[in-house]
Amino acid sequence: MITRSINFSDTSYFSKLVLNYQAQEKSVQPFYQYPNTVEAIEQIIFDKQKENIDRVAVSNSIQRQYKSCLGLPQFDVVQQHILSFQSQNSFCIVTAHQLNILGGPLYFIYKIAQTISTCKQLKESYPAYNFIPVYWMGSEDHDFEEINHISVFNKKVEWNDKQGGATGRYTTQRFAAVLEDLKTIVGNDKYTAELMDIFSKAYQQDNLSNATRYLVHALFGKYGLVVIDGDDAELKQQFTTVLQDELLQQHAAQLVNEQIDKLESSGYKQQAFPRPINLFYLGENSRERIEYTADTKRYVVLNTSISFSRDEILQEVLQHPERFSPNVILRPLYQQKVLPALAYIGGGGELSYWLQLKPLFEYYKINFPQLILRNSALLVNAPTQKKIDKLEWMVTDFFQDIEQLKKLFILQKTEDDVDISGYKKEIETTFLKLQDVAKKIDGSLINTVGAELQKTLQNMDAIQKKLIKSVKQKNETELLQIEKIKNQLFPNHSLQERVENFSPYYASYGEAFIQDLINAFDVYQKEFVLITLNSNKQ
Repeated sequence: MITRSINFSDTSYFSKLVLNYQAQEKSVQPFYQYPNTVEAIEQIIFDKQKENIDRVAVSNSIQRQYKSCLGLPQFDVVQQHILSFQSQNSFCIVTAHQLNILGGPLYFIYKIAQTISTCKQLKESYPAYNFIPVYWMGSEDHDFEEINHISVFNKKVEWNDKQGGATGRYTTQRFAAVLEDLKTIVGNDKYTAELMDIFSKAYQQDNLSNATRYLVHALFGKYGLVVIDGDDAELKQQFTTVLQDELLQQHAAQLVNEQIDKLESSGYKQQAFPRPINLFYLGENSRERIEYTADTKRYVVLNTSISFSRDEILQEVLQHPERFSPNVILRPLYQQKVLPALAYIGGGGELSYWLQLKPLFEYYKINFPQLILRNSALLVNAPTQKKIDKLEWMVTDFFQDIEQLKKLFILQKTEDDVDISGYKKEIETTFLKLQDVAKKIDGSLINTVGAELQKTLQNMDAIQKKLIKSVKQKNETELLQIEKIKNQLFPNHSLQERVENFSPYYASYGEAFIQDLINAFDVYQKEFVLITLNSNKQ
């Protein structure tokens, strides 16, 4: 594996807000609490220690969630971390994600690998503390269409079994056909059998939350990663005061909207939209928004017959906190409330909505964590790298639009000179002289000469297009090769990590692929990573 990196700004795939945050520009500084540096961690530890976190309850809740994983290889490493939550010198670095089937797009795997790598780096800098990598499962999300498919070799593998409600509670009884489809597409590579065994055992678990925990543990358990499910009554019991305040006072909408106004006045776009009440009500197969109806003075669960008076819903929170599900605005607050978390690692979109939330954290006196933009990465296999080398190009060239790439090839690799800019300049010079002549004879002819110049330049452009088309036809094979490489590196005109699944890479390289990712990532480096894979990985 060969690793290089480039600036995020050189990719054209990241927003102004994210780039300015990475650069710690002054315009963004009011929206976060700590700089995204290793050196800031010591201050964050000092501040987080002031919070009253029930560490024993957190540890006990996680142990209970892991019952289905008892006896798994490497569980003892995770168990040590789970128990260490009880220690006052233990803290965690968190990433979160939906329960995408089969590991989802590559960046799901990247986020977790980077969380582990970050903890290793912090342990080296602060050996007196324990740093626990945590994956917080987005098990309460109900957008099944976002998580029910993956892409492998540009082929879609899909789970068509919409059951309704929180996806973490979905039964996996009818998942076997998905694995058969995947096996057919992945093919028979060196580690295919190992990969399919992991998937098979994972999706024999009773629901999607447990299946995802098993899968992630199989891939990352040896590194001590702790998987936490927020759909948990004991954890939510620690969040009940916030739940009740949100129902009664609805501070989140006001505070977040005020922050959004400040962001927009600084030239940044809104990422997440707060509602008057930022809670859902969880049923067996439903997750519906809660609204307050002023006319009846009742809290209504949309699309159901369920409603509560003020006293009834407050009692419901105390007796059944697991039935109340935070939306995107309150989930970060919930996570930070119950965990001794120092930093959050997320993608550009995630960091954008976290930057809307600082006043909300301040109101509830919960420490706003360090925000770390996850590394993005581009994987280049050995055959693709050879093709790029043959073109005498670099991987970074392929961040350009496909038409720009084709034009670059035509200009650099053919003997035919189709760049007519010099001829156009000569024509413009001639017409300017002609305008001087016209001005002396009849000033009204100047506009006529100018109009003819524009027509001529347009005709020249048309001629250039025909020349380029002719050259393209002569070099059709090479241009098709360029297009194929572009599609491999940027499928569907998107970043590879947002489309492709990790399965083909694991099938080829085994668990060494995971280890190499952990070694390659350094989120504090603040750059986009380019990874060239070896052709003969052992």
